[in-house]
Amino acid sequence: MRELVVCSGKGGVGKTTVASSLAVFFATHGVKVFTADADVDAPDLLLALGGGKTLFSTEVEASKKAEVDPEKCIGCGRCLSVCPFGAMVKGEDGKAVAVSMMCEGCGTCKLVCPVGAIAVKKTPTGTITVEETKYGFECVTGKLRLGEHNSGHLVASIKNIARRKAQDRGSDVLIIDAAPGIGCPVIASVTGADYVIAVTEPTPTAMRNLERLSRVVKHFGIPAGVVINMCGHSKDFEAILKDWVTQELGFQILGEIPVDYNVVQALVQMTPVVEFNSDAAASKSLVRIAERVGRLVL
Repeated sequence: MRELVVCSGKGGVGKTTVASSLAVFFATHGVKVFTADADVDAPDLLLALGGGKTLFSTEVEASKKAEVDPEKCIGCGRCLSVCPFGAMVKGEDGKAVAVSMMCEGCGTCKLVCPVGAIAVKKTPTGTITVEETKYGFECVTGKLRLGEHNSGHLVASIKNIARRKAQDRGSDVLIIDAAPGIGCPVIASVTGADYVIAVTEPTPTAMRNLERLSRVVKHFGIPAGVVINMCGHSKDFEAILKDWVTQELGFQILGEIPVDYNVVQALVQMTPVVEFNSDAAASKSLVRIAERVGRLVL
């Protein structure tokens, strides 16, 4: 099984559009596909695929939070003075109260409490769900709880589940829709991958963020190719970008996707554009990209 990760140095460049279209194209051309959405802060791969039927759901406990026992607390205020996040406050009765959304679980408050009234306990970080899509393949997705951290841990759990299930089903390829940026979720996504597709757009901001992403990819020694989305408005800059990708970054250009309103219409209909309108310019470009990726990876 090959593991393919679709990344982007910044949000809004069409990463999920590419990932969903690749998955549907491969699935409709005899390739056994399994997918995973590794953007736990804003998961939207299932939306692009038209939703799914829940097969399995579980909570992941990777966070720690302080809890105060009001029966033991004497209201000395020591925990309030040492908490680096301002998560410990004084309640109406004068005793300490831990504000869950602000607590990072460092345990400093527990160390200074003279009466042992504070405990640091594991709490749910987020939810992982396995969904069956209408295209016949499954998607593992996760959602981080509001105000929680440890998104990298949640992504690693999603990948582990996706890998096991994909192998059990004899899948040919696991397509992972990563989070934007270069933070912990992205690092967890690309670790152990066979190939990375970096999606960008012809703007200076996207170019800068692609350069940052390339450092992460090269650090792990993963081969990569670049898809340039929303082309057609700046031919001169597009030429500069393509030369820079191949000569400076050393990545190959997998293809270019033109500005096409069909992509927006497809997203509104919760359908990958290659399925929504196969005659659309964007669909034809994505098919060529998928065929090239298939030759390189599968």
